[in-house]
Amino acid sequence: MSAAALGLLVGLPLGVVLHRGDFCMHSALREALRRAPGPSVRAYLLALAIQLAGVNALAGLGLLEVSPPGVAAVAAALGGVGFGVGMVLGKG
Repeated sequence: MSAAALGLLVGLPLGVVLHRGDFCMHSALREALRRAPGPSVRAYLLALAIQLAGVNALAGLGLLEVSPPGVAAVAAALGGVGFGVGMVLGKG
């Protein structure tokens, strides 16, 4: 299975759940910095732990190649700008 197909298979359901749950990364980080970490921070850490375990399991089974041949600096910069624009538009 290609990395793009796997990303869609995992990313779409996760996106739907995060959207339906009104999860906001900015709010979670603000919550963690201003007071004791609450449910938003725990949800983020749980998602991170699941992702780490999932990627390592898929790589271990040979279903996912995790070592790309190189990093395209222009693509990374454009992706960062696109992400930033999306965060501003989403008021995140």
